[in-house]
Amino acid sequence: MNVEDFREFCLSLPQASEHAPWSEEQYKNLLTFNVADKWFCLLDLEHKFCDVKCDPDTRDEWQARYAGIEPAWHMNKQHWLKIVLDSDVPTDQIKRLVEQAYRLTVASFSKTKRKEMGLE
Repeated sequence: MNVEDFREFCLSLPQASEHAPWSEEQYKNLLTFNVADKWFCLLDLEHKFCDVKCDPDTRDEWQARYAGIEPAWHMNKQHWLKIVLDSDVPTDQIKRLVEQAYRLTVASFSKTKRKEMGLE
């Protein structure tokens, strides 16, 4: 999956937005994808990988299945996975993991907030 297709997919999710929150030079190639003010994904444009929120119960299974899925870079290793975009991970599986990350993030909002955002 290329970076542009990845970005387009993330932004196709309801209420998703893209941010470049850091001004430091070493972080200039990093984007976050958020729903409201919470991240569900971090994308490294230069190294072509993303970190996605994950269900801790399935984390080990994903890492065992694909060489391109590793413990997340610079994130909580229990709740985040790193996916190398140009690897053995098929596009449909990358999309599935991004959707799961999105749903986990939305589920963390109160029912009222989800309703206000039109996500309920």
